[in-house]
Amino acid sequence: MEISYQIRDFAELIIDGNTKRYSIPPKIGTHREVFQSLASDQKVKTAQGKELIGYVHGALVYRGNEWANQENIKFPSQNYLRFPAVLTIIPRRKEFGDLEGGILVDSDLEGQGIEKQTEVPKDFSDWTVLESGILVKNGRMFLPYDKWYQEQWNAKNGAVIALCGGVEGAEMLEKIAKDSKRSKKYLCRFDVNSIKTPEKRVPFLASYGNYRLDLDCDYLGGSKNGCGVGVF
Repeated sequence: MEISYQIRDFAELIIDGNTKRYSIPPKIGTHREVFQSLASDQKVKTAQGKELIGYVHGALVYRGNEWANQENIKFPSQNYLRFPAVLTIIPRRKEFGDLEGGILVDSDLEGQGIEKQTEVPKDFSDWTVLESGILVKNGRMFLPYDKWYQEQWNAKNGAVIALCGGVEGAEMLEKIAKDSKRSKKYLCRFDVNSIKTPEKRVPFLASYGNYRLDLDCDYLGGSKNGCGVGVF
């Protein structure tokens, strides 16, 4: 009798009726290493928004089939989960006007990290204000100070909405935290009162123990302990 096992190189979920196959294991490394590697891999595209939140659900809530194998899934026990985005954090100083204490969110699928060149707008006269209070223009987002600067995150936090692909993704992440019994949801923030010029950071999601799900927005991206996810 011969027994063999099929080891798949993907973990599968259905999101809004569409099957998503995530490449496993995910890419491991610094922010730049992870997303440059994903960008150069012609077999996959970088997961972002609701696709990335789907991966969090599989790892923290579903945990069946391939999702049960932390050696392949990596998040949350071995690596934190990177978002393909760059944050430009504006000082909380009056000379910055309406930008004071806010965050600009730019996509970073190419993996430039904090070296990505971004423009700080002088005003928002031609930006669109969403119901969530987030301002958008040409794929960029701006989160006013009072829409994101909180000790713990929730589904109404601007940073969560921006990184999770909208309000629906943010609500799903909050439900994941509840369903996985992670009651502490800390938002690691850059001290906007301590700087005089804009600073860049890259975000990630981390789970510490079985009771925390933290969103970190105060990180330079150089640690090799993060992972990024590709979708077939």
